[in-house]
Amino acid sequence: MSAKADILDQLRCSVAAIERGEADPHGSRTGLDTPSLSATSGEGRWGTKSHCRGVAAGKRHRAAGSSAEHPKAAGPSRGTFSRKATDDPCEDESVSPAEGKTADAAFQRILRWAAVRERSTVYVRERLLRDEFAPTAVEEAVARAERVRAIDDLRYADALVRTRLAAGKGLRDARSEIEALGIDPESLDAWQEHAARGREAEVERALVLLRRRPPRAKRAREAAFRKLATQGFDTDVAASAARLWHEETLAAAE
Repeated sequence: MSAKADILDQLRCSVAAIERGEADPHGSRTGLDTPSLSATSGEGRWGTKSHCRGVAAGKRHRAAGSSAEHPKAAGPSRGTFSRKATDDPCEDESVSPAEGKTADAAFQRILRWAAVRERSTVYVRERLLRDEFAPTAVEEAVARAERVRAIDDLRYADALVRTRLAAGKGLRDARSEIEALGIDPESLDAWQEHAARGREAEVERALVLLRRRPPRAKRAREAAFRKLATQGFDTDVAASAARLWHEETLAAAE
């Protein structure tokens, strides 16, 4: 069984427990300290693989029996999205025709997305509507996913900041996305931790990017500034880093 499928089974088990009013067997989804799949090994963010094996096996057994009784109709797959449309080449969007466009089908799709990485409510709404789910089904599914904490905008925003920083990028675009969720970026732990390092540390991060991947252009300083701007650095940081990098380059050439 693949790591993603294992995580999805664990996620569904946790959802079922929460909706029955029981404790989540894989730990609380509250707070922002739960690691995402991208930050962990194959165990992912929903606990160890030893949990819910029996439940997962039972689901697969029942699914196999159901397939034998009700074989899928022949025809083209519904999962023919382009990479630009899916925004994630590792996602499997194939859906059985029997799944339909119900709120539960939308909810199950959210769980599949959440098993890959953190998702925002804006993302799942847009994707479900684009996939032709009815607005009422979308809202019901999103509300259910929020209720069981499969998606959480605060958790997503904090993960977004950490991911951008880990990739060596600036936070300008992340700020805009987080504010669009109705969240103050400066209220996030990850943002505060980064801000505490100061402006000089941010300029140094920009310099590291330029040293690692220097621009190739006649007007090198302007190219460096544009490169940093496209990587999400604020304009004042980009200008300072571009100037310092250009001075370093000239000095090395002498």
